[in-house]
Amino acid sequence: MPTVGHPSALSPALPRIELTLPDGWVAEPGGDALLRAVHGRGGDLAPELTAYVHTTRGASTDDLVDDLASQADGHEEGEAEETFTVEIGERDWTGLNVSWIEDGEPVYLVHLVTAVPAGDVTQLVRLTGRIAGPDSEQDYEDVQSILETVQLDPMGGGA
Repeated sequence: MPTVGHPSALSPALPRIELTLPDGWVAEPGGDALLRAVHGRGGDLAPELTAYVHTTRGASTDDLVDDLASQADGHEEGEAEETFTVEIGERDWTGLNVSWIEDGEPVYLVHLVTAVPAGDVTQLVRLTGRIAGPDSEQDYEDVQSILETVQLDPMGGGA
């Protein structure tokens, strides 16, 4: 009878992901994300950062980015911009900005995705910043600055 476990060839240990948070930001329990940070002012319009790892055999960074672009579908003024590439810490990340209007306020999602080979599978690491509301211009700059601090160690490691 076969067994399944973690870590294993098809479920490798997760990479270590770190972001440097400025004053006013706090780490929160991740929920379904590996990590979550929010601006301390709280509320539905507070900017938020999350990190996820999608483990796959066949999907690519482009496949995940295409799925993320579809987040704009069905929203008022929903739009996915062209992707871009940014190098952070000697690693290329594919970036995507998605936006729409929700309850009369602009909502922006900033995604960065990179592929980490992990034996029989690939781990697609995704960082997402969510910005909404009247302070979105300044919040976008803050989120972008935080994303630029990302440190990714494919070999993982404890805290």
